[in-house]
Amino acid sequence: MSHLLLIIKKELSELLRDKKTIINSIVLPTLLVPILIFGAIKVTEMIDKKEGAKTVKIGLVNAPEDFVSLVKQDTLNNITHYEKVVDFKSLISEGTIQTAVVFPTDWQLQMDSLRTGEVQIHRNGTKDNVNGRVTKMLASYNAQIKEKRIARLQVSVEKLTPFKENYIEVSEKKELIGKRIGGFIPYLFILTMWGGCLLAAIDLVTGEKERKTIETTLSLPVSKFTVLLGKAIVASLLGFIPALLNLVGLIAGLKLIDGIPASLKLAINEMLNFQSVTMIMLLLIPFSLFLAGFIIALVAGATTFKEAQSKATPIIMLIIIPLVLAMMPGIELSWATVLVPVLNIGLGVKEIMAGTIDMLQYAAILASLVAFAVAAIYFSYKKFSDENAILK
Repeated sequence: MSHLLLIIKKELSELLRDKKTIINSIVLPTLLVPILIFGAIKVTEMIDKKEGAKTVKIGLVNAPEDFVSLVKQDTLNNITHYEKVVDFKSLISEGTIQTAVVFPTDWQLQMDSLRTGEVQIHRNGTKDNVNGRVTKMLASYNAQIKEKRIARLQVSVEKLTPFKENYIEVSEKKELIGKRIGGFIPYLFILTMWGGCLLAAIDLVTGEKERKTIETTLSLPVSKFTVLLGKAIVASLLGFIPALLNLVGLIAGLKLIDGIPASLKLAINEMLNFQSVTMIMLLLIPFSLFLAGFIIALVAGATTFKEAQSKATPIIMLIIIPLVLAMMPGIELSWATVLVPVLNIGLGVKEIMAGTIDMLQYAAILASLVAFAVAAIYFSYKKFSDENAILK
């Protein structure tokens, strides 16, 4: 144990001697999430304000006077009247107009005879601001016509409304939000963890080769397994600590940054309580060891930092794909997914944050991650013991 602590101390001191490591592993992870939260809120506010102040160029064909009056109520609407349907696709592409609303020529006759008319809207589906504002105007105009028809027919609104939907939410807000955004949390943590483990593992193995100090380390009166385990623990710490600091930054950002709805902030604070944070961290500890051991095994034979990066970097896809799957609706934690690496963490964190985690499934996830970590350490030890690879 003393030899292992000595190796850990040596490797940590070498890594933390570099200011870039301290900035990348401690400073940035702590500030990253609050900056993202603050930036997202401010950018959203700025975009909404900017889009809301833009002029919308609307082309109208056969528009009735009451609809034209409705459109003119918003002074930002710029109206162009057309006598017939023209090539609106080209006009919208050129920017002459942004949307066109076409009424049938016998619109008033259809309305007077209480028929259902058809209004054509020519639009570019990517222009959300324009389309949203036009949709609101058409909905408002539709409601006006309905009111006139109800008054004309002398029918009460109740008679035209067979039933009303009354949705009673049986889940707590914590569960609802946890299921929806819980998948994003491990995505952020695990990618941060991967970056920390990757740089540390490469530096501790391939970096020592380039610095010509690997032979000195292996000549110490310490077993190769102890050396390897010390390097793996240090690499895992450089992955786990940024993930932990990301979580700290998330909690601090939610408490300190204004602009987050109070109800949402309260629900997220309930999700990130001491118990849930502890359970998430317990999953990340063996996973960080798994990543460290796996990366060391991959880069053990590399002779340069660039070669090591080229070997290990593509593996990021094996992490991103399961994390993306964990965020997709319909994919839930079950005994079929509980043993799938990375995916089980993503789904498990969603359940933890929602407060619906099955403790037997949680124990199975934890046990599987420990097993994967042990396997990765053993595999990396076999690679690390190959002198032809490690000393070349």
